[in-house]
Amino acid sequence: VQALAPVVPPYVAQARLVRELYPEDVAVVYVSPCYARKDEVFDPELNGAVDAAIDFSELKSMIEAAGAAGPGSLRAASQRGARRPAPIKELSLTDGFPRDVLSSRTAIDTDVVVMRGLQAVDAVLYSIEHGESAPVLVDMLMCEGCIDGPAVNPGMSVAAKRNIDAAERVGRARSVVSSRDLLRHLPDVDLVRSFKPRPVRVPVPDDAEIDRILAEGGFASRDEAIDCGACGYRTCVEHAVAIHQANSTWEVCLPLQRSLLAGRVEQLEENRTLDELTGLWNRRVFAERLVDEVARFDRYETPVSLLMVDIDRFVAFAESHGEDAADELLVAVAKHLHAHVRVCDLPARYGTDRFAVILPGMGKTGAFAVGEKLRAGIAALAPQVMTDGYTQRVAVTASVGVASAGPAVADAAALIEAADGALYQAKGSGRDQVRLA
Repeated sequence: VQALAPVVPPYVAQARLVRELYPEDVAVVYVSPCYARKDEVFDPELNGAVDAAIDFSELKSMIEAAGAAGPGSLRAASQRGARRPAPIKELSLTDGFPRDVLSSRTAIDTDVVVMRGLQAVDAVLYSIEHGESAPVLVDMLMCEGCIDGPAVNPGMSVAAKRNIDAAERVGRARSVVSSRDLLRHLPDVDLVRSFKPRPVRVPVPDDAEIDRILAEGGFASRDEAIDCGACGYRTCVEHAVAIHQANSTWEVCLPLQRSLLAGRVEQLEENRTLDELTGLWNRRVFAERLVDEVARFDRYETPVSLLMVDIDRFVAFAESHGEDAADELLVAVAKHLHAHVRVCDLPARYGTDRFAVILPGMGKTGAFAVGEKLRAGIAALAPQVMTDGYTQRVAVTASVGVASAGPAVADAAALIEAADGALYQAKGSGRDQVRLA
């Protein structure tokens, strides 16, 4: 801090000059491509020289919002301004040292160093700190180069900015009045400032905080830390400290991300086999299991039966009570099916309001009894629904079709077709009943 040149920024000097030349109630707004000026203008050391700082993007938005000018008139105004004579800029470069200082030095001089860009600035400060160099003057900007002007939009390269600036200078008239001559006719303004140290306070976590951060990364204790170094830190504890200081996140921890990915893959696999709404097996799992059970019947003559369960008048129920109530009904029926079949059975959601139940090792008599039990249980559900602001129970029934594998039903497709046929018979005969194929 003691090495910083105690001089105000050029725009502050010009703002103070403006206040000397114009009435006291003048307002000074600084328009700059540098966004950092927004905070700098409120530095107490600058004594309120500038009332506000905005960038060129904000200025353009304000002009357009006020309806004062469209893009065409803005362009015309900029062309008129370009024809105004400008004083010869012979004292200094933009935000730099006097020209004669720089012109009298070569690239190999070590007493005056000019640096542009964050990496270059970091390198020269590192060299000074480690005794590799000891320049008398260092002219440094964190950006790669400062070229003022309304066309210098954020995100543009330095080369593009320089091209715009060079093209603008071609058409601009040059005054014969030098900057040195102008200074003799201008009042003196205060150019001195001071700087105060503002040490960076780096938070240091205690052991309990480190353990908590490690737990967020999946490590129950420090003994489980693997210290793989993939995050760029030697140990997981060092990484936890960096996370506490907001210098890193668990997103760069490769083992953790692999674990999260494995969990996500497992979840996706589970979702691939289960119906999202009801939690029953989905139609793909049902089809694969039915093929296996029919194949077992063909080879070992092990009985297998199939139930097709369809909620009666489901579409009308959904239209009367809403989609949410319809979903709740499907979930209730699914829970009932899952709770009243054997562990070896496979209840699945086959369609929107249709369920299927595979009954391995069970012939048509037993399957008919299971179908009847499920039908009666669904009729007893009587779910509560909201109608016209009141909660009431609604009677719900289901029709069931039953089919068993046999000589005339020798494959999975035939078994499904037979059970479907029995189901349509049950619905056509008045619903709320079980029919055997």
